Amino acid sequence: MENAIAATEAPVYGGPHPWQVRPWAKQVRKLMRHREYTRWVDAYCTPLTVTGAERLAGLTGPAIFIANHQSHMDTPVIVESLPDSIRDNLLFGAAADRWFVKGKKKLILQPWYQSLVMGNFPIVRGGGSRTLDYARWLLDQGSHICIFPEGTRATTSELGQFRHGVTLLARAARLPVVPIVLKGLREMRPKGSRTVTPGPASATILEPIYLSEDLSVEASTALLRDAMNKEFGQTIKPNPPAQEEDAHYVKAKAA
Repeated sequence: MENAIAATEAPVYGGPHPWQVRPWAKQVRKLMRHREYTRWVDAYCTPLTVTGAERLAGLTGPAIFIANHQSHMDTPVIVESLPDSIRDNLLFGAAADRWFVKGKKKLILQPWYQSLVMGNFPIVRGGGSRTLDYARWLLDQGSHICIFPEGTRATTSELGQFRHGVTLLARAARLPVVPIVLKGLREMRPKGSRTVTPGPASATILEPIYLSEDLSVEASTALLRDAMNKEFGQTIKPNPPAQEEDAHYVKAKAA
């Protein structure tokens, strides 16, 4: 009986949606970018400093972007930090149990809206290697993808341990990994907070890393984390006092 109840209460996920790589879907995301991303960065990142964009000049095909996960502001900042040639063809791995659960009422939490407008695709936590199948397919289609290898937002000032999914994808596809180090966003909106503290934020784009098959999976993952941690250890100025975050963004993200 208990097993039957648990089964009925299990969340039902929507997606992934392969149509999100179609030209019309990319155009919708471009048209909706200001509403869902740009305006939040303009309002709360005072200022946003982006360095290292010139390191992307040599990319000639799809790449795997990774970033440390600090807050719900991470994705908007990443989108606003990249050139059009990349962000117009970039999709983000997002936790299925938060962003792709069917039956929620808010528009922004509809799985199709996440896929179409937000540019996300679901990753099932604890789903094993099969949860990366769609990410592999996206790379095969020529899309860039971005994954947060810590798997969850930080609650301390240190980088969390990286999971091996990015390493497995990069080695199998023989594609570069481009680390982006975010700073100032955890202080801007800590995990669990419903308020935002406007203040300085930064995104530092590091050199693309090509993982050698001579290294073990564990050593390759450690290499990625060490590269980011070297930059992440540098400080950023503190933020000014907090203010209430816009209801549309916070309430949707907190739901």
